[in-house]
Amino acid sequence: MHYARPCFLNSPRPITLCHGVTLHAPLVQADLGPCDGPGLAAEVSRAGALGSLTVHALDCGTLRRRLARIRKRTSRPVLAAFTAPYESDGILETAFEGGIRHIQVFWWNGPRLAPRIEALGGTVFWQVGTGDQIREALDTGAKVLVAPGRAAGGQVRTSLSLQEMIAMVREMAEPGVSLVAGGGLATRDDVAQVLEWGADAALLGTRFLLSHESLCPAQYKARLLRASERELVLDTRVIGDWPCAPRRRIMTASGEDVPYLYAGRGIGKIRTLRAAAEIVRAMTPGTRR
Repeated sequence: MHYARPCFLNSPRPITLCHGVTLHAPLVQADLGPCDGPGLAAEVSRAGALGSLTVHALDCGTLRRRLARIRKRTSRPVLAAFTAPYESDGILETAFEGGIRHIQVFWWNGPRLAPRIEALGGTVFWQVGTGDQIREALDTGAKVLVAPGRAAGGQVRTSLSLQEMIAMVREMAEPGVSLVAGGGLATRDDVAQVLEWGADAALLGTRFLLSHESLCPAQYKARLLRASERELVLDTRVIGDWPCAPRRRIMTASGEDVPYLYAGRGIGKIRTLRAAAEIVRAMTPGTRR
């Protein structure tokens, strides 16, 4: 099979995040639920960062087709984020059959999924928000911790600032554990600051949400591009298809759950839609803008 060459791989120092993942840009695309998809995940990885594909209540055939679309665009690794409380063993096996070797889990499904991922030869990325969650992830064998701070969009599972989260992970984890940290990051300087604080890579959600490849509908992209941080609300209601609270979002007039309007506190700095590869280049310290 012919794979397209990466758009650029010109970061000064490639980073080995874990076995099988070398980043030429120290960026990881956050899982974006219905807004990521194969196109975005593939283009982020193809550009030298790590793209993510949300796996949530899919059947095996749909997942197989999505992974095939990714592999037509890139041979580089992609992170599969298993976000449902429960996925059948068949879904995990289909992911591995489709070339996935790196899977992100969460506090609600990590204890069940992590041992199976490791048994299949995969690498566990575990999203954490508290000291107890960090300890559980490390005890279960996670190789990469994903730590959003309190400025993140969507689910906000910590009261700590990003700098405090990074410091806590670094204090608790062994040196061989990698850390991806983010929440509210919107500029290259934001990424550089996170790396200076001790993260191995920066986690970007809202910035990739506002990319050409994102599956967020155009009307919501336009709304987000006009938004300011003052419009964001930390919604504590337990409603909708994703009944986790609190969630940072722009509220609609009627107050319904609209995942397309989840956004981090850096939203006011983002005023243009860009291609995913352009975002990777623009957000990577040490490359030409």
